[in-house]
Formats: sequence, structure tokens, C-alpha cells
Amino acid sequence: MWETIARTSDIAGIITFIVFVSTVLIVLSRALRYKRRIKKSLERGKGLRVALAVSLKHSENIRGHVETYLKEKGMELVPAGFKQGMEISEIDVDGVSLHTIDKLRKTFLAKKRELTEKGVREVHLFYEGPVASAFFLADVLNNWVPVYIYHFHRDGGYECWGLLTESLERMATEELIREVTKDA
Repeated sequence: MWETIARTSDIAGIITFIVFVSTVLIVLSRALRYKRRIKKSLERGKGLRVALAVSLKHSENIRGHVETYLKEKGMELVPAGFKQGMEISEIDVDGVSLHTIDKLRKTFLAKKRELTEKGVREVHLFYEGPVASAFFLADVLNNWVPVYIYHFHRDGGYECWGLLTESLERMATEELIREVTKDA
């Protein structure tokens, strides 16, 4: 009887060792594959900067204003696929409503995925649309690559207001909450 228990114990130990070794090999191969993907993504997008023009108002598009601003600032505009200079990417939606907000959020996520695959290293965000949908966009772009936010003045054109960071988003949310609760 003790021989049977000893053999069963030996077999269980061997099976456990095989499972352990195969798990370690799987984890290592996935880690190496992940490192290769990151390295490839960084090499592909080295130096890639994107001006993201987001137009959410009915029958309006800000791409022309963005191109003019960037040319005035001496930024070299390049077609999609180039590694140096600044590419203009667009999200152009003809109006936003409560019923289209889920589709809009998916559009934001798809654009982020597309830019990530290109290996973008920084984004310059030019936005025209409702403030409420700007929060959805900020949620998607937060904690990603550096995102510079530009504000449009009707008199003087665009000016950079700084980086989108977690603290900036939190401050804006807290300010909005103060404004809403002030009247209540």
C-alpha cells in the first residue's frame, strides 16, 4: 500500500513539475512577444506627432483652422505614414446627441487605437464641440501619450493651454461639480 502511495506521489510531483515548466515557458514567450511588439511600435513611430482635429458641431470642420495655425507656428505638416513632422488626424462627426454618445465614445477609442498602432508619441488636440462630450474624449486620452490641449479664440486663433493630465481633468471635474451644486 505504501508503494502505491509513493508512486502516486511521484507521479503527481512529475505532473506538477511539467505544468510548472510549461507555464513558465508560456509566460516567458508572451513577455518576449510583448517586448518585441513594443519595440516595433516605438521604432515605427519614432518622432511621430499628431494634430488631432475633433469637430463635433453640425456641418462645421476645423481642419482648415488647424492647418493654418500649425503652418503659422512653423510646424512641418506631413502626409500619413511619415515618421517626422506632424500629421493631421481627424474625428469629424455631424452633431452629437444623447442617442449618439455611445457611438461617439467608440469613435474616440477607435481613433486612439489607430494612433497607438502608428506609434504616436504626442498628440496636439484641437476640439470643437459640446463640453460634455469633451469629458468623454478626455477620459479616452488620459494616461496615454502627452496630449496638448489647444483653445480657440475667435480674435486670435488657437493657443496651447497645456497638457491633459489626471490632475487637470480632476480639477475641471471638481470645478464643474462646484458650479452645479452652487445653484442647487
